[in-house]
Amino acid sequence: MILDKVYDASINFSINRAKSSSAIALGFHSVIDGLIRVKPEKFSNIMDIDIPKNLDMLPKSIKTKEDFFKSLLFSFVNGSALQLMIDSEDVYKWIMKEFGTGTLHLGGTSANMAAALTCFPFPKVLIYAYPLTEELAKLFPISPNLFVVYGDGLKQPKEIYGQKGIKAIHWIFEFSQGQKIKISGKNYICPRSNRFIASWNPVNSRLEVREPFKSYVIEHASAISKFLLSGFHIMRDVYPDGKTARDRIDDLANFIQDMKRRNPQIQFHVEFASIRRDGVRKAVEDTLFPISDSLGANEVELSWIARDLGMDTNGIEKGDVKKTSDVLLKLREIGLKRVHFHTLGFYLLAFDEKFYDVEEEKLALAFAALAAAQRAKDGKLISDNLKDVLKIPTSSIEYKEWKESDTKFVLFPTKVVPNPTITVGLGDTISSLGFALG
Repeated sequence: MILDKVYDASINFSINRAKSSSAIALGFHSVIDGLIRVKPEKFSNIMDIDIPKNLDMLPKSIKTKEDFFKSLLFSFVNGSALQLMIDSEDVYKWIMKEFGTGTLHLGGTSANMAAALTCFPFPKVLIYAYPLTEELAKLFPISPNLFVVYGDGLKQPKEIYGQKGIKAIHWIFEFSQGQKIKISGKNYICPRSNRFIASWNPVNSRLEVREPFKSYVIEHASAISKFLLSGFHIMRDVYPDGKTARDRIDDLANFIQDMKRRNPQIQFHVEFASIRRDGVRKAVEDTLFPISDSLGANEVELSWIARDLGMDTNGIEKGDVKKTSDVLLKLREIGLKRVHFHTLGFYLLAFDEKFYDVEEEKLALAFAALAAAQRAKDGKLISDNLKDVLKIPTSSIEYKEWKESDTKFVLFPTKVVPNPTITVGLGDTISSLGFALG
C-alpha cells in the first residue's frame, strides 16, 4: 500500500531532517505531572450528581469538589480528554490529601514537546522552565540537545536548579476502555482510554516571558527556526492585580513580533490545549492566531474554537471530517498557514502550499503518528523502537488529499494502539514532531 511506503520512508526522512534543523525553542509551560490510574471503586457512588451531557454544562474551572467529580466523570463517560484548572486552594489540598501526588512525571505541554523532540537528533532544543526547582529539573530527560537559559548562556536542566518543592502539579487521572463506574445506581462504561487533568499552577498562570530566557532568545533569534507556544489553558480571565488574559497575551504578541522582526523566517506554532476560560480563549484566537504560523488542536479544542467563530460544532467531537475541514478552512482565512487537527484514528492537516511541501508534510505526519503509537504502546518514547510499530494497522479512515481555495488538505490515517500504556502527552508528541519536521 502507498500509505505503508510513506510510513516506512518517514523514519529516515525525519532523522535526517532533525539533524539539519536549526534550534527549536519552547515555552511557556513546564510542570510536574502526578499520574493516577482511576480505580472505579474509588469513584462509584462517591457523589450523587448529574453528569454533564455536553461541554457547555461543564464548569469553567474547578472551584468545588462537585466541579471536580462532574468534570472527571464527563471525561470518563465520553472517553474524552479534558483539562481544567483548579481555582480553589481548598480543593487543591483536598485532592492532595485524597489521592496524593500519584506517580511523578515531567509534564506541561512545553516540557512534553521538548522531551519528544530530544529523543531525536535535533541539534538544540531550548526549553523555558520557571521556576526550575530540584523536583522539576530531575524529571527532564538527560539529553545532550536539551537546554535551559542560565545567565547569558545555556545549561542542561540537571546542571542547575533553584529552590526545592512542588510549586505546581497537574493531576492526570487516566482511565481505560471498558472500565465501569456506578453513579446514582447507573453503570457507566468508558468507551475509550483517555484522561482527565486537574491542574494547580498559580506560579505559571500569568504566562510571563521571564528573564534571562527572554533576552537570550531575542538576541539569538536568527539561530532559532521554530518556536512552539503553549500554556494558555492555565491562564485566568482576570488576575488579582486587575490585569486580564488579554493584557498578558498582548505582551506575548509583542514578544513574537520582536522575534519575527529579528528573524522573518522563524515560525511560531500555537498548541491550543484545553482552554476552558472564555476570556483567555478569545484573547488567544483574536491576538495570536493572526500573527502565528501554525496551530495544533484536538477534537474537543476545535469544537470550542468553532463555537467562538460562530460555526456549527455538531460532529466535530465525533470526527466529522467535513465539519472539521470547514473550521480549518476558516482558520486558514484568519491567517494561519498551517492547522493540524489530531484525534484518535486520523489527522487532518490544512496548509498553504506556498510555505509547506505536501510530500514533506505527509512524511512528518507519518513519523509523528509512529512516535505517538510507540509512546502509547511502551509508555515512553524510545527512538530505537519506532520500527516496531510499523506493523500496527492504521485506522479504517481512508487517506485523502484535496484542495479548497488556496488550502491543501491531507486526511491522514494513524496507527491506533488498542490498549495504550499511557495517553497523556500524545497530542504534544504529535504536534511537536509534525510541526518541527514539516
